[in-house]
Amino acid sequence: MAEAIRTENVRYSRFWLYTPFVLLLLVAIAWSVAWFFIRNRAAEALDAWIASEAQRGRQWACADRTIAGYPFRIEIVCNTLELKQGAVTASFGRTEAIAQVYQPRLVIVEVAGPMRVTDGKANVQGQWDLLQASIHASRSGLQRLSVAATSPKFTVTGLAPQDIATSCQYLELHLRPNPSRASEKAYDAALSIRQATVPLLDALIGGSELTDLNADVTVTQATGFQGRPIAQELERWRSAGGTLDVLTLAAAKGPRRIEAKGKLNLDEEHRPAGQLTVAAAGLDGLIGNITGNRAGGALLGALLGQNPRAQGGSNGKPQLAQLPQLTLNNGYLAMGPFVIPNVRLQPLY
Repeated sequence: MAEAIRTENVRYSRFWLYTPFVLLLLVAIAWSVAWFFIRNRAAEALDAWIASEAQRGRQWACADRTIAGYPFRIEIVCNTLELKQGAVTASFGRTEAIAQVYQPRLVIVEVAGPMRVTDGKANVQGQWDLLQASIHASRSGLQRLSVAATSPKFTVTGLAPQDIATSCQYLELHLRPNPSRASEKAYDAALSIRQATVPLLDALIGGSELTDLNADVTVTQATGFQGRPIAQELERWRSAGGTLDVLTLAAAKGPRRIEAKGKLNLDEEHRPAGQLTVAAAGLDGLIGNITGNRAGGALLGALLGQNPRAQGGSNGKPQLAQLPQLTLNNGYLAMGPFVIPNVRLQPLY
């Protein structure tokens, strides 16, 4: 009798010994089934989104698509990613999008180069060491887009008489709909560029130093990517009364510095127009270029507070001097009551 009781106790003890492992195995099996279900739903949702985009005229092509990420993520990988809408085509290298199964509306994307974008006239080519983006979405649409790129290089052809080439050490961009200006279809953008090489800027203001740029702007009448050529998109924006509100614009290139804020738009001749409040230091080279290095340039430089003998700040750099208001009107550029000679603003398209 005692022997039977001991045997029953041993079996009872072993049952509780193995129960946690059995439960863990059941949970793992259940989660595996759930993950594959989520994976299939993600594939179906992606196919439905591509079909919906096609109805809107945007043709997406994801070469050799794979979906992985077990057990806690959904990873969608395209060996190449292509987009075509209207006259605009774009292509990218290997693209990987990752979302946690418990936070599907936050997507992290890593894109490899090269990038090629064209509208049939203008062409943009880009390359970088690393480019990552994060997309925060909700049921109502995009909430925030952030992009960070290391050592990006871009070349633009067909937009100006000469090719435009630029590169930088680091680039960061943040974009979001402006919640308080939804009726204006406004978007806020914050851009930061570090150690940029801009040959056109070197020729304009002199010096070969690298440039740092920070910009905080709001664009109104932004309706998203419609696949039109750049000229048509700019004309749509102009006709709709679109504006570029410059909240902060700060650039530094060696001893040359400039800060500006104001509002810009395009006039009926497709030229930049608007007003900017500007403070600057060390722009003697720019003043000399735009005045043809004539005697009047020295007078204009003095009026603009760009006297090279001006005392520097605590860091040894010239202090920023507040300039008269900069006005862009009817193709002319004026500072206060003075129209800057030798400068005519050309139509952008």
